[in-house]
Amino acid sequence: MKPSVAGALASLRGKRAVLVGDLVLDAYVYGETVRVSREAPVLVVRKERTTHRLGGAANTAANLAALGLSTTMVSALGSDSSGDTTRAMLQAAQVSTEAVMTSDVATPVKTRILAGAFGTTRQQVLRIDDEPERPIGAAVQERIAEQLRKHAAHADVVVVSDYGMGAVTGAVVETVRELIARGALVCVDSRYQASAFAGATAIMPNVPEAEALAGFPLSSKDAVNRAGSEILARLKYQAVLLTQGKGGMSLFRAGMATAHVDIVGEDEVTDVTGAGDTVTATFSAALAGNIGMTNGMKLANVAAGIVVTRLGTATASPQEITAVAERAGVELEPWDASST
Repeated sequence: MKPSVAGALASLRGKRAVLVGDLVLDAYVYGETVRVSREAPVLVVRKERTTHRLGGAANTAANLAALGLSTTMVSALGSDSSGDTTRAMLQAAQVSTEAVMTSDVATPVKTRILAGAFGTTRQQVLRIDDEPERPIGAAVQERIAEQLRKHAAHADVVVVSDYGMGAVTGAVVETVRELIARGALVCVDSRYQASAFAGATAIMPNVPEAEALAGFPLSSKDAVNRAGSEILARLKYQAVLLTQGKGGMSLFRAGMATAHVDIVGEDEVTDVTGAGDTVTATFSAALAGNIGMTNGMKLANVAAGIVVTRLGTATASPQEITAVAERAGVELEPWDASST
């Protein structure tokens, strides 16, 4: 009997994930374009409404929780309204915020302006980023590191979601290194310091990140294979899951043939925002559930294919992943259910 996607996802429920990283609040301002300004050659947008989504590591956490994992966020938020909103949204997504510290550094906010004429679909015309001008202070970093050590001791997987905004520096990086040295299952999504976590279980770079690590452009399948192999060998991760947008995903592991999957639902892409967070969460969850890396890649590919059909960051439920996987004919490899 072939293993089922539903059965694989069911095995993830209740697994414990600890996530450390940069929390971001995504704001979406919708409006109607009414005229060209007399002050400058720009559109005047009449504001209609503002909505918020979880961004950065917060989106990864929400994706883990949506898969049924008991998820604890370890990070810091500013003592501001954006921080309050982010904390409340994490809690509504069933993510524990008991290890989210309060910092004197402002909460990062990415504001997207979506506008269009009356009766048309709103399109993104501008993005405004409010990013911290300095890292979180050393004292708060120590508290984050302390909470990470505490919660990682009982976790099935530790996930690092590093957007380079200051939450994953100093003592936090050192603590992640300690966990790696102890043999903890650590999955890394790091935009700027992947080498800092050498030896971790898995890293999930996209094409620009892989190009920066490899030092050459990924303009062909051969270049992708070469980059994945070189990153794996140099940084000593157990696995490199290289995501390639419409090119699908490739999984590199030492001593094993490269595995690859093509993208699911490529004709329905609406917005790729946050798709990498979904991949990180789904692949990490699969490893926590011990259902295998290849299966993790296949499930992550399906989940990403779902969230890119939605505007802004989003999550994919087990029911949605199961339905899409069945329609796409996704087949999983057997795994040892007794060890999950």
